[in-house]
Amino acid sequence: MMIVDDEPTQRLAVTVLCRSIGTERVIAHETAIQALNDLGAGADNIDLVICDLDLPEMDGIELIRRIAALPGRIPPLLILSGHDTAVLASVEAMGRSYGLTMLASERKPLTRLVLEPALRTLLIPVEIVDGTTPSDGARIDRLIDAERFEPFFQPQISLADGRVRGAEVLARLRDEDGSILPPSAFLPRLEERGLMGAFTLTLFRMALTHARRWRDSGAEVTLSFNLSPLLLDDLDLIPILADMVTEAGVRRDSILFEIVETAVAKDALHQLESAARLRMRGFGLSIDDYGTGHSTLEQLRRLPFTELKIDQAFVHGLHDNPASRAIVANTISMARDLSLRVVAEGVETHEQAHELRVLGCEIGQGFFWSPPVSAEGFGQHIINGRI
Repeated sequence: MMIVDDEPTQRLAVTVLCRSIGTERVIAHETAIQALNDLGAGADNIDLVICDLDLPEMDGIELIRRIAALPGRIPPLLILSGHDTAVLASVEAMGRSYGLTMLASERKPLTRLVLEPALRTLLIPVEIVDGTTPSDGARIDRLIDAERFEPFFQPQISLADGRVRGAEVLARLRDEDGSILPPSAFLPRLEERGLMGAFTLTLFRMALTHARRWRDSGAEVTLSFNLSPLLLDDLDLIPILADMVTEAGVRRDSILFEIVETAVAKDALHQLESAARLRMRGFGLSIDDYGTGHSTLEQLRRLPFTELKIDQAFVHGLHDNPASRAIVANTISMARDLSLRVVAEGVETHEQAHELRVLGCEIGQGFFWSPPVSAEGFGQHIINGRI
């Protein structure tokens, strides 16, 4: 773990806190330049960077921008500062826009109650390789050609009664040594090779096999699939998906496709045609990452969505960012008027889950309940009913 703060007392306090929760190695830097040089030399042994904003010579905002430009693996960031929540929220949004993993942005002093939930995503009991190097390209190609894909399932929980209502299906790739590779390690290669369509159908088929087994055991759950913007161009894909669901013996209304808001907003009309055809075929349609793209209200007006997913950036700011809370509250109210189911992504704490329930959100998804798990793991969640 790395701490970047120019105040000696803060560096010491955060170091002690990190060690108290089991962190064995803590690197503390006084300046952003020192931290940047250290990260540039290799960040393989650094799981998290805790960064102040007010730093000498180079402030934390510039540090974040420069970290994003570094090659290789980049660890998640947690922003710690004395500035108000509006500033922290802006910096966190900036980091996410650069493609960084922003665990949280918190006001000083950092406490155990804040740090432990933020670290949940780093402590999941699955070995995940965070990235690959160019030399791994041939290995990734071998794994892709062997179709070593596996569907993982992140449970979606009813905030009213705590029961498992469904899951988002997420792709993983099983390495030759048994470890699990995340999408960032193989999706770019799939796109480069023009294999996104074949990959989507393979993952869909695998997940449907599990869905049929769960249905035969008496469990009816909704499965949500991400649909790549590239595939909305393929007018032949929708009939194929519909036939696969029919052949699997799964109800179409238990299958939902998530369309990233920005993808719908900036692509051609035939992509809108594909999205509308999904609904005509009986599938659910979700607008994903709501609030982070462009022309959001226009998309809701034009397309027959059945679900709206609130982006995790707004969920994380529920308690300390009045703007985030107002946006979430008004989004839920609007969705209710439009008869849309609302799912909140990135729920990490009991407080967030409680606040969402109070505001009228129906479904929660996040590490507070479970990380993405294998089909066997999700099947156990279904048997238990609750997590």
